[in-house]
Amino acid sequence: MLRLGLGLGLAAVALSGSAGAAAAQTRETLIAARDYKTQNVRTDAKAKVTQTAQPLMVPPLPERKTAKAAPIEPPLPDVWTAAEIDAAKARCTQALKGLDAVITPEPPIKQGACGTPAPIRLSRLAKVTFTPAALINCGMLAPLQTWITKDLQPLAARQLGAKITTIEVMSDYSCRTAFGRVGNKLSQHAYVDALDIRGFVTDKGQKVHVLDGWGATNRDIAAAVAAAKAGEEKLAQAQAEAAKPQQDNPRNAKSGASGKPATPGAGLVKATRVDSVDVVTAILPGPSKKPPLAARLGGPAAEAAPADARKQERKATDKGREKTAALSPGALATPPAGPHARFLRQAHAAACRIFGTTLGPEANEAHRNHFHVDMAERKIKKICD
Repeated sequence: MLRLGLGLGLAAVALSGSAGAAAAQTRETLIAARDYKTQNVRTDAKAKVTQTAQPLMVPPLPERKTAKAAPIEPPLPDVWTAAEIDAAKARCTQALKGLDAVITPEPPIKQGACGTPAPIRLSRLAKVTFTPAALINCGMLAPLQTWITKDLQPLAARQLGAKITTIEVMSDYSCRTAFGRVGNKLSQHAYVDALDIRGFVTDKGQKVHVLDGWGATNRDIAAAVAAAKAGEEKLAQAQAEAAKPQQDNPRNAKSGASGKPATPGAGLVKATRVDSVDVVTAILPGPSKKPPLAARLGGPAAEAAPADARKQERKATDKGREKTAALSPGALATPPAGPHARFLRQAHAAACRIFGTTLGPEANEAHRNHFHVDMAERKIKKICD
């Protein structure tokens, strides 16, 4: 009995201990859960407070790039250096070797980008006088000598039966841009490297000027073609208008109340009966005091015009025909037959083979009265107009 009671007591103590331990564990679990929940609540609240306290995130502005100032180019010197002048004079000395030239050295020219270190004044070359003396650089001497001796003199002998004694200079150095050139590129005149020639004089006193001797240009021919076409269209229109009254004279389709045909606007209509057949006779208007338009354009004179009026009309017609023939495309397209024109055109063609640029009347209206020659370097080909 004692043993059984002891066993039960120990079992009860064990059970109570287990229950206490379980209860204690349960309390600890509840406390831990409560603390965890409280901690989470505090953490969430703190995070919420922290999140709302953060400023609005705005994307940063792009980095501002500081504009770089364009490099300032140093101004061009207003004088040539001693080394540049000495080098240019040495080239002149070399260029003059073997040439029959009369020159006067000029002071260096410097106007911004214009000028040259050693300009010369050319008075005479290959026994040909330049009037007035031309201001050029020494690089122009050899091409001019070749043109004179190998082309101009043989051409003058063949076409003019004489020798060239004078070259008339229109212009030389000029600090300016080229005619018609887009932009600010300078003309070769600005580099003392160009010459404008008005004409030539022979030992017989013949003056061969570009303006008077060249003849019709391609622009003239195109203008004559356009004028001839416009004249033909105007004449055709005038002839059509002159023939219109004759076309309006046939019997009008509408008749009057009496059954007789109505009178047309131009001329009269007479109705008759011949051998039981109705005949309608159209009476055309006679010649007016005013000559028809076609007569003033070269057509026949009115028959009713007085004799002196017809004579004046024929004179006007003949004069108009002469003028038309002189400006007709066929006449203009024919190569000029005069010796002056042949000499100038062949001289221009020869210059194209020698100089870097050759311009003449065919280039534009600004060059109708002179030749322009220069020694500009060309990468592809020479300019010849």
